[in-house]
Amino acid sequence: MADVTPADVILTPWRDPGAPAITLIQPGTPGMNPHVAVTGSVNLTSPEIHAIASVTVRGTPGEDVSFWRFGFIQLKFITDEWAQYRGTTPQDGSILVAMDRPPARPQQLCRDSAGLISPLARLPFLEPLFYYPEEGMPGFLGDRITGVMPLGRKIPPSGKMILVFIYMDGPGRSFAIDLTRVNNTKQTLNFLYSLYSGSAFMTMFAVQKGPGQPIEVLKSFQWNVRWRAHFDRNNAAGHALLPPRTRDFTDMNISHVVNGPPNDPVIRRSILDPNLPNCLAVIQHAFTHPVVVESDGWADFKVRH
Repeated sequence: MADVTPADVILTPWRDPGAPAITLIQPGTPGMNPHVAVTGSVNLTSPEIHAIASVTVRGTPGEDVSFWRFGFIQLKFITDEWAQYRGTTPQDGSILVAMDRPPARPQQLCRDSAGLISPLARLPFLEPLFYYPEEGMPGFLGDRITGVMPLGRKIPPSGKMILVFIYMDGPGRSFAIDLTRVNNTKQTLNFLYSLYSGSAFMTMFAVQKGPGQPIEVLKSFQWNVRWRAHFDRNNAAGHALLPPRTRDFTDMNISHVVNGPPNDPVIRRSILDPNLPNCLAVIQHAFTHPVVVESDGWADFKVRH
């Protein structure tokens, strides 16, 4: 009987050179949309992360593997996302804007995907479980797709079929965090003082051995990316990124690859949950409806959640 096991999968993740970066778009920069032209903005970028899954399907020559499905599943299980603002003096107040806690973000765990994928792009599959949309795979290479074996695909005379699947992600924030906000409590301008944006992901390679069969996670790894920084402002230079303080950092880390899904029982239960919210929709809601706390002084806000 045709089969593929964790021993038949070589999953290799890596990242591009360089480190996550923070760049500032100053208020008044030409070519920006009206909001960014007034408030300025912070852009967070990171090296792209990649993975290749080399898969060997073994079976009896001529054995049918029609509609077998192979691809990546990605869950995001940690999000830290907040920014602090201060006025020029303590009397001008301060603001905490948080996108990582209720009601802005009702829960931490969400399902990630390569864009907001229309259900029509996944047909005939109904559940939005995989990172990429499903596509027919007449050859051996699944380049950033969830590969589906076509009708009539059979094990070749060699008794094995080698397939290769490619994954890529590049998280960041573009024009999402303002440099300047109005403190409505004090009716003053407050300026970006510090921020933290951090995300942790579980990326899994999975197979479904034909319609109606269970989806099995064969290999998995974890990775994260983080930006933590402080800022200053003066009338001559505008907003400036300060040299890193003791707990400031920008980093990106990839774990080793393990067989099967992660050990965490909450993540295991959620891997195939079709009702898990989509991360991109969750992020959009969180930035549109953030938790905003204003103070009439330079407050020591509770940033943990």
